[in-house]
Amino acid sequence: MSKASPAYMEGHYFSMPNEIFSLGLSADAIAIYAYLLRIEDRKKYICWAKYATIGAAVGIKSPKTVANALSELEKAGLIYREPTSMKKDGKYVNGVQLFTIRPFREAAQHHQWKQIDQIVAAAEAQAAEARVEKYNERHPDTPLAVQFTDHAS
Repeated sequence: MSKASPAYMEGHYFSMPNEIFSLGLSADAIAIYAYLLRIEDRKKYICWAKYATIGAAVGIKSPKTVANALSELEKAGLIYREPTSMKKDGKYVNGVQLFTIRPFREAAQHHQWKQIDQIVAAAEAQAAEARVEKYNERHPDTPLAVQFTDHAS
């Protein structure tokens, strides 16, 4: 049996980086990302699709769920969306969305920098809390009442 793909399979596959699973994305977002990769123009890194088309392709019935997953992908830096419009009965209505698939390496670095920023912010909040506690120990008559956000999140 030959390991080569049959001629009809040439170009009918794509790869996804393993790191996609380390970005904290929902299963819906990962499925939609895979679908967008499948339909993208690999020379221009763009594709067009309606929410209903995307949902039907990945088994999501709710347009809101599709929109939420696309927002996840956009926040993760994996895609960029541009709405398009078309003229229908003399009025402009929403058309399909234009999606730009961003380089994965950039998105992964963006995710890592966000994590580093969260760690730095948590460390700064802990240091500030320690300074307030130290001040309050030295000045029990006039303690500082400072409300810190939960840095565990």
